[in-house]
Amino acid sequence: MGLFSKNKKIRSTYEAETLRKAFDEDYEMFNRVGNSEDLKRYNELDAYVNSPVFKDRRKKTEQLSYKGSEYHTAEKKYKKLLKCSKLKSYYIIRESQELKGYLKVRESSSYAEFAKLHVIVNAAGFDKRLRPEEYLAYRSLLKDPKIKALLRFEKNRQFRDYTEMSQSPVPQEFEQLSAYIKSDEFRKNREFLLNKKRYFTTDDYKLLCEFKELKKRPDIVRYFSLMADSNFRNMCKWELVFRDDFNQGKLDGKRWITRYYAGERFLDDTYAVGQDVQLFTADNMAFTNSSVVLKFKKESIIGKYWDNALGIREKSFEYTSGLLSTAVDFRQCFGKFEAKIKLSRSAVKQCFWMRGDTDTPHVQIMENGPEGVKMGTICGSGCKRTSTVQPLKDMKLANDYYIFTLEWTREKMVWRINDMVVKEIREDIPDIPMYVILSLGTNEVPADRFVPATMEIDWVRFYKMKN
Repeated sequence: MGLFSKNKKIRSTYEAETLRKAFDEDYEMFNRVGNSEDLKRYNELDAYVNSPVFKDRRKKTEQLSYKGSEYHTAEKKYKKLLKCSKLKSYYIIRESQELKGYLKVRESSSYAEFAKLHVIVNAAGFDKRLRPEEYLAYRSLLKDPKIKALLRFEKNRQFRDYTEMSQSPVPQEFEQLSAYIKSDEFRKNREFLLNKKRYFTTDDYKLLCEFKELKKRPDIVRYFSLMADSNFRNMCKWELVFRDDFNQGKLDGKRWITRYYAGERFLDDTYAVGQDVQLFTADNMAFTNSSVVLKFKKESIIGKYWDNALGIREKSFEYTSGLLSTAVDFRQCFGKFEAKIKLSRSAVKQCFWMRGDTDTPHVQIMENGPEGVKMGTICGSGCKRTSTVQPLKDMKLANDYYIFTLEWTREKMVWRINDMVVKEIREDIPDIPMYVILSLGTNEVPADRFVPATMEIDWVRFYKMKN
């Protein structure tokens, strides 16, 4: 895919940084919520309330009925026993003074004698004439007021009912039922089954309400909104591995070198290559409170250069310039590479680029020169170049910073300005580790009006893709 519309308006750096700040806030919130107990609870509830088990439990709860339930059966049986006349008689007699008197008499010696004689006298073949003493004694006891009262009490219908119930399991069953009917368990279950809105009293409904409350909570809503946002997910996949804000007032010499890597490695000195009209020196940079400024200036100097036929030679240079390279400290295959840079209209090229140990391939993340801003230049084997001048509307080069980005994966390379895509390719993707270079230079002697030239860098940030 080539460059996007040449008339595409690039958003302002302020807008881009505002959006990035919003992303940072979203990202902080996303991670906080993502690691929270609340989200863990939400996911647990989500899995449960949307499960077939939960839905089936609700359906069964709503279909419940008191009629026909074990509680209804128990209550019916209890009410039936309440109406049982024999059971009523049982409890009337059981608590009566008459029964107490009766039992006392039954425990007496006179009753014992009466009971014995009653068996004898009423036995088959008993002849009172032959056993007058026993008969008279029996008759005498029959006239005893206490015995008479006892015999009269035994003929009472309620006493007979009492005796019958006493010999049955009914009273015990009734008392168990009575205790059960009066229990909190029975009362709660009865009320539950009689309540047509019973589901709204269940623990499941409480869990459903808890889930709904969590689901509409702004931070969780925002969390899932971000999770569904492909742009957000794309930004989240990068892990920062190199950063410099240039706010220390000096260069970090452990991270940067100020000359070509070959000069650093083999010569311990700077040198020029090809048709360079300038020699890169460490003096050509200055620091503000928050940036580093690379300078291109007119300056006579004797320095080394590489001659393809003769090797390293010396010659006079009329210009010097500044260069920053990560060749010693940082190299990476694939990733996201970006810098915030202030450019100017000039015949001197201001470059943000990458290369490996060989001349090719190398990648121009951004090149600004007489033709304007170029994005997407790749110099491959055989110096095959793919590039297009991109006239970008409203780019106030001398007055504003712009954020230049290359997103480099195995599948594609995407160039952006202020996070807006300006070029994308999916073929001939380099796959070797490269280091980053920021530099000013030219192969042709610039007009005096373009000298001195500057390239101001606010920050650089490089990322790798998270596992």
